[in-house]
Amino acid sequence: MTAGHHDDAPEGRQAVRVHFVERLRDAGIQKPKGMAAGAFDQMLDRQVEWLAYMHTENLRTLAEQVLDNASGPKRDQCPSELVIRQMARGLQERPVQANRIMTSWLASIEGPSAQMAGHLVELYRYLRQNGRPPGPFDKIKINEAARNNSGTLARFRERMEHGTATEEERRWVVAYAADQREANDIVRAGAERRFAKQEGMTA
Repeated sequence: MTAGHHDDAPEGRQAVRVHFVERLRDAGIQKPKGMAAGAFDQMLDRQVEWLAYMHTENLRTLAEQVLDNASGPKRDQCPSELVIRQMARGLQERPVQANRIMTSWLASIEGPSAQMAGHLVELYRYLRQNGRPPGPFDKIKINEAARNNSGTLARFRERMEHGTATEEERRWVVAYAADQREANDIVRAGAERRFAKQEGMTA
């Protein structure tokens, strides 16, 4: 399984069209039983968007897996959208940045607000786990978690400085720092997009 990004970086939507969709079309894949032709086209369009994070080799492998799992008397009926996504995750886990909730919520003005309020990591973790914007009660829990984590982080870092931290405490600090970097990167990318859009409108 391939995870993360490396020299064989994904080429985005065009790679999905060439190495996945066209491969299925060339092999004669048909719509799932009971699905209208137009709905099948829409499903493939959604896959182009959803699979755009994948590396080329994984897209090729995924296409072969879809063909191997085709159903029907002629073994030419495409598996469901859900099954394809499960196959894709088995080959290459979808990065957090590809989750729409991150780009529509955390990368929006909500991210900078959370940074200012000191609960960005906790908001990031909530969105990653739940995949939806927080409600009023969720926001209370996020703030509580941020206060608790702030105290925990200070204690563990102090123990690390004195050489008395346990391995578990060290791992906690490392994981928190990694989530903080990831969340900050998403917020920064959102701010850069808004700035570029504003510059384009005023140019």
